[in-house]
Amino acid sequence: MLNLITISISLFLIILTGWTVTTYFIKKDSQEVIKEELTNLFDICKKLFLSLKNLIGILTSNSLSSEERDITSMEEAVSKKDEQLLNVVQPINEIKEKSEEVKYDDDHGDDALSSFSPEVVEVINEEEEKVA
Repeated sequence: MLNLITISISLFLIILTGWTVTTYFIKKDSQEVIKEELTNLFDICKKLFLSLKNLIGILTSNSLSSEERDITSMEEAVSKKDEQLLNVVQPINEIKEKSEEVKYDDDHGDDALSSFSPEVVEVINEEEEKVA
């Protein structure tokens, strides 16, 4: 069965190669198109072999490792996730602390009003007192 498949694939490739070569030399107007397609085919084959090489490298590095290394890598992955979660939580705490500081600063004066002229600040303060 395997020999039949191998022979069929080999025969197909031989026929395709012969057909391509004869068309390339007989039909001058199709030479550029054939060159483009052969270049594309070569690039695809190159990428396929590089991907297969990378896949085999990944599989061999992961399958030949001991169970201890697997457990250690799992523990490292969990600790990295914990660190990432902690990194996300810390900025939230900092934001809460800053918002509390802003609340206390409201009693001493508004920093946003400092960019306005004193007349405008007086009008705003008068309006706030009327509302309160």
